[in-house]
Amino acid sequence: MVQKDLIWDMASVSAFENSQVPAWGGFNALVSEREIPLTHIWYLPFINAPPSDYSTIYTTLLKLVETATALGQEHILVTADVAIYSKAVQILWTAPDPLAGRVTMRLGVMHLAMSFIASIGKLVSDGGLHSMLTGLEVCADTYVTLMLQGKQ
Repeated sequence: MVQKDLIWDMASVSAFENSQVPAWGGFNALVSEREIPLTHIWYLPFINAPPSDYSTIYTTLLKLVETATALGQEHILVTADVAIYSKAVQILWTAPDPLAGRVTMRLGVMHLAMSFIASIGKLVSDGGLHSMLTGLEVCADTYVTLMLQGKQ
């Protein structure tokens, strides 16, 4: 394994201009001796209902658990925005039998970052961060206000 990485590293450095050496992942795919099965991707059906409605979230979680069971998965990880996440967690706290111990909810990265910045804004609400960012012309006044409220 280490020898293949060394060969790729030497080949990619020596052929820097007009390189015919593929990226690391492509190189390993070419020289691999393992037979990797083809992966199939299916899209789940469209749900024509309000996404943040409790019944929609509950039905979706049931359908996800059913799909995971059909695929042989014991547990699933679901990523959602704040509106759906908070309601889904409330549903999971009641631990309905078909969902108990089968689903872990995760807040989406963008919403997690926005919540984190909002908490910083709350902690240093008038500690000068707003003045510093706007005074140094790093950001516009409105943008800084929305950012520190977790809305931008």
